[in-house]
Amino acid sequence: MRLSEKAYDHVKTLLLAGQVKADEWLPIETIAEELGASRQPVMDAMKRLKLEGFIDIVPQVGCRVRSPSIQEIDDFFRLFAAGEALIAELAASRAEREDILSLQLISAQIGALAENGADNKSQGENYRILNRRLHAEMRRISRSPLLTDVVESLGDRSDFYVALSTEPVFGLNIEQAHQEHQAIIEAIANASPQEARAAMEKHIFATENRVLNKLETRGQA
Repeated sequence: MRLSEKAYDHVKTLLLAGQVKADEWLPIETIAEELGASRQPVMDAMKRLKLEGFIDIVPQVGCRVRSPSIQEIDDFFRLFAAGEALIAELAASRAEREDILSLQLISAQIGALAENGADNKSQGENYRILNRRLHAEMRRISRSPLLTDVVESLGDRSDFYVALSTEPVFGLNIEQAHQEHQAIIEAIANASPQEARAAMEKHIFATENRVLNKLETRGQA
């Protein structure tokens, strides 16, 4: 793996897992040292992350985690909802029996999280992993590689906005999110494209509301 790709994966993991906060400066030299790389591959990774909307680069100063406005977040989730809704619609019209079983298995794992007694932060990370797996499976079932590529990149931005919250958004809402997933899966299993679309839109906008309700009030919001 190229060093710039390694640096990109490393920093992006920090961002999506909530290990760095909005407006926090990212120490380029420290990251380079941790990865056994020079400064240039790390900066190449930062430029890519800037283009994707995760960080800001301040000339002659450094790189810091992006602090999005409420309007930016709302605009994003409108776009994300449209993409994921189309994924669900196509999945409902193209899913086969084994596809449904796969979705139900992942959903059952999510449902079990609320019963294992872990702390909210740990719950949230486990949910994030399973949630990404479930949505990735729906994209596979849609059998639309082009749409999958676009929506998957948006999924990363969604996780980033969740990670910017001051509270464990995922960990505090697992049961409700699980019910929303179940509604989507039921519509897909019943081969009901419009119901699947509506259920997915409801789920994505509910996620947005959870994010906005937990984000700290910011001057630019």
